[in-house]
Amino acid sequence: MHMLRSKQITERLKDIEEFLLDEYKSSKEERKRDWRTYEQRLMHRIKEAIKNLEPLIEEAVETVEVHRGKDRKPTRWKVILILLKQLIGKSNRSMTSILAIFSLLSGIDISYKTVERLYSDPEVEIAIHNLHILILKKRCKECRL
Repeated sequence: MHMLRSKQITERLKDIEEFLLDEYKSSKEERKRDWRTYEQRLMHRIKEAIKNLEPLIEEAVETVEVHRGKDRKPTRWKVILILLKQLIGKSNRSMTSILAIFSLLSGIDISYKTVERLYSDPEVEIAIHNLHILILKKRCKECRL
């Protein structure tokens, strides 16, 4: 099996980010901005984009079979974490700080090294590759319509 390099993962993550931006733009209506309801519509579109991404993530990770240790986080959460980090555009350390703040709500405690290791985790590499392929297939179907 060919292992992906950190640069290749970053390139695929950028493709996924571009896909989400395209999904967001396609759901956006072109008209004069109504600032009164802008925030509500923006939040609705973001939720829709995430809702559309969730089944693709599930499909991307369902074929990844790696024997796990008892303390290992499921691949799905690793993929979500690396996607969030990429979409937010923060460094590993900044992302860890953000996660520490939200650990009060989620109870999930993630270290800097956990975020850093996402880029070299074979499960994440395979899942990101699968997600990239699924998005490319989805784009091709949309282009043909």
